[in-house]
Amino acid sequence: MKKGRPGLKKLDLANLNLKNIPVVKIGLIVAGILIVLHAALFASATYSGMNLKEVSKKYNEIMPSVREAEVLKSRSVMMVKKVNSINELMVKRFSWARKLNALSDSMTPGIWLTEISYDEKMGDRVVARPAAPQVPLMARDKRAPAPAAATEKALIRYLYLSGCASSPGEEGTAIVGKFIKSLKDNPLFYSDIADIELGSIKSDKIEDQEVMRFKLTCTFKESIS
Repeated sequence: MKKGRPGLKKLDLANLNLKNIPVVKIGLIVAGILIVLHAALFASATYSGMNLKEVSKKYNEIMPSVREAEVLKSRSVMMVKKVNSINELMVKRFSWARKLNALSDSMTPGIWLTEISYDEKMGDRVVARPAAPQVPLMARDKRAPAPAAATEKALIRYLYLSGCASSPGEEGTAIVGKFIKSLKDNPLFYSDIADIELGSIKSDKIEDQEVMRFKLTCTFKESIS
C-alpha cells in the first residue's frame, strides 16, 4: 500500500523519434564552431608571421647601423690610444731631443747610422728580491742554491740603432765596439738605458766598399707595468 518513490522516467528508445531531433542544425552549429576556431587559429598564425617578418625587417634595417656603430667605437678607441701616445710624446719631446743629441755626440769615427726605431713589447721584468736575513758564516750551507729572481710581465721599451762601420772584418767589429763604449760612457744617453746589446753584425758592400752592418738594441731601465 506504500507509494512508490518518484524517480527518473525511463527512456524508452523504442518510442524515441529521431525525426524530432534537429540533427542538421546541430551539425551546422558544430561545423560553424570548428570553422570559427580554424579561422581564429589561421588569423593568429598569420598575425604572428606578419609580426615576425616585421621584426626581422626592422632587425635587418638596424644591423648596418649597429655594425657602423661598432666600427666607429673601434676607431674611437684607436684614436684615443693615438692621442694618448701623441700626448705622451709631446710631454717627453725634450727628453727625446736630448737623447738624440747625446746620441749624435757619442758618434765615433768610421760609424754612421742608417735607421733609428723605437718599440714597446711585453716581456719579463726582474722584480727586486728582499734582502736576505743575516746568517752566521759558519751556519751557511754553501750547497744551498741561491733563490731564483722573481719576474713579472711588463711593457719594456727598446731603442734600435742600425748602421755601418767603414772597415770590414775585425777592424770593423772593433769600430762597432768603440761606438758601444762611447754610448755607455755618455751619461746623457746611457743614464736611463739598462743595457746595449749587439744584435747582429755582418759584412756587406756599399758601392764596392766593404763595410760591417750592425744592429744595436738599447733596453730602457723603466718599464710600464
